[in-house]
Amino acid sequence: MKKLTLWLFTLAASLAAFITAIIVIGLWLWLGGKQVEFELQIFDVVIILVSISVILFLCLYIIFYKPFIDVKKLLSENPFSDMYAFYTNSFNPFISIKKAIKKNNDKSNAELDKLNTLEEYRREYIGNVSHELKTPIFNIQGYIEALLDGGLEDKNINRHFLEKADKNVDRMINIVMDLQTISRFEAGELELHKEPFEIYQLIEDVIETEKETAAKSNVSFELFGGKEIIVNADKFRIRQVLTNLLVNSIKYCKPNGGETSIRIYDLEDSIKVEISDNGIGMNEKHLGRIFERFYRVDSSRSREKGGSGLGLAIVKHIIEAHGETIEVMSTPGVGTVFSFSLSKPKKED
Repeated sequence: MKKLTLWLFTLAASLAAFITAIIVIGLWLWLGGKQVEFELQIFDVVIILVSISVILFLCLYIIFYKPFIDVKKLLSENPFSDMYAFYTNSFNPFISIKKAIKKNNDKSNAELDKLNTLEEYRREYIGNVSHELKTPIFNIQGYIEALLDGGLEDKNINRHFLEKADKNVDRMINIVMDLQTISRFEAGELELHKEPFEIYQLIEDVIETEKETAAKSNVSFELFGGKEIIVNADKFRIRQVLTNLLVNSIKYCKPNGGETSIRIYDLEDSIKVEISDNGIGMNEKHLGRIFERFYRVDSSRSREKGGSGLGLAIVKHIIEAHGETIEVMSTPGVGTVFSFSLSKPKKED
């Protein structure tokens, strides 16, 4: 610690100079007061100054050096430590310690806040998983108990109850599979299989698949954009994204139905897909959380319409895995707009 040694030496020399000056002035006044001629050679003053400097330096070194090294060691062992402050231009090493401790405290407090947030999210997440699985489990249990209590022999209800139980089993399977998909995305275990394909054709296929469901809620689809626009993406995963967003527009339509518009914008290096509806919309407070697992703007409406509550979380993971982001805008009573971008195939030289 050259800086600490230099600082201690400078401090010792400064104190020694002060003490030497006091001694010289004191002797001069004391001897001069007795009218005795006083002649103190410069060499004598230097000897006094050096002697006091050495003594003070050794004392300061013993007092400060080891504690300073111990403090630095403790700070370096702090998992949130930032030792940069020790290498600043500050001549005083204790100012460096102060900066390092302040930085470490700020980082520690930030990490504690983050841990508290994660712990709160963990509790909420476990509660949501339990709730989502509890509902179909209890439903299945109720149907089985009804069958065992005599319903099995009643042809009017046995098949109906078995079909209801089967639907709840499917719901549980969907929840587990969606959770597994999200976990694998977060762990980096799911690889994208990118390929060039026409995005217009894929959207048409998804619309055709969901047309019957949309008709039941009196929702119509409109598709705008070029038919020959090629994107480079994982076709299966983008189908998941489009399906989830279209199904959401159906779930949150107004009671008398509505319209969902899908627009494709051809940009310079990418294409933009925008899905907008004129449904019930949502308040701004929900926009920051709708991509969280199991977060529902309207729980009763969502569960009535089915789904695992993980659709938008999966959508976000898929788009981010493509190196893109998904955006959402919504106004209560007016509707919601989701938009995301996909890259075009690279042009060959």
